Amino acid sequence: MKALLLSAAICIAGLSVAAEGWGNLDALLFSHLTRSGSAEASYWLPNSIDPAQATAAFGVVYEHIAGSAGNTTIAVGLFLRPSGGQWGFAGPVADLFGHNPRDVVFEGGFAMMTTTMPGPNDPRCCPTVPTRWRIDLARLQAWQAR
Repeated sequence: MKALLLSAAICIAGLSVAAEGWGNLDALLFSHLTRSGSAEASYWLPNSIDPAQATAAFGVVYEHIAGSAGNTTIAVGLFLRPSGGQWGFAGPVADLFGHNPRDVVFEGGFAMMTTTMPGPNDPRCCPTVPTRWRIDLARLQAWQAR
């Protein structure tokens, strides 16, 4: 529950995130995960709610597809921070999809994350199915957990 609340708080207002010691996350995320330098929505999902203790985080952005009628792409990246250092981009995570990323758990070279995906009878606009992803942190590859 704490992770969910943290994710919501971090995603809601960049100003409050900066005030909490995370720095300018939009600049970090947009420079590595977008082509346009902006996004419709962004998420920061760290391995600790304390900025001083966090050493790994996923950044997720939804960027508008130019020329489309409101469609977005998803880009997910892994960011690492050595003890006391600055956040660095480790690379993009392949094959992770969905909306509202949440419930991230880092453990032993892997991470788990939940997103919401379209169900069999869902219209494109309104996905309803929670989907759990397993992410190999060395290969930066995601797949649906079973």
